[in-house]
Amino acid sequence: MKKLYKLLLAAVLTIAVALPVMASPSPEADTIEPSTTVSTTVKDVAVETPSQALSDEVAKVTSNAQVLKDLNVSASARLAAVAEVNFSGTIPAGGVQIPFDASAFAKKGDLVYVLHRQSTAPYSWEVVGQAVLGDDLTVTGTFKSFSPVAFMVVDSSKVSSSGGTKAPKTGQ
Repeated sequence: MKKLYKLLLAAVLTIAVALPVMASPSPEADTIEPSTTVSTTVKDVAVETPSQALSDEVAKVTSNAQVLKDLNVSASARLAAVAEVNFSGTIPAGGVQIPFDASAFAKKGDLVYVLHRQSTAPYSWEVVGQAVLGDDLTVTGTFKSFSPVAFMVVDSSKVSSSGGTKAPKTGQ
């Protein structure tokens, strides 16, 4: 009889331990709405709403831990917005600096990364700007070509005073 109770208790404990894991959200890429409120006031720049297919592609790429590591983007960064950025002027040799209003998806003290998908195959990504947001809530990217842009945000509670991210265990 004791063996039966032990077996039953072991089964209950196994299920109890597994339940929180089953309740956690899937690590798959979160889908985001293609509509975004990213804006800029720079002349010759148009910020447009991306298609759902592009938004899904960006969500998939930016949820890949290896891609974020390769870009030196914090693993705690979340995808906040996607936009199509077009420029109608001539791009100088050093690129075009474009400030973006991040007030729709970030707050003061948040670390915002501006990621740009390069315009030629194999469509690799690069970080073209990053900043800890101040009072004006803007982040600037320097572009040498234009194509989809993703905005990744690290919450201010995870940002250290030096502008990096805090270590998970020590908070440093």
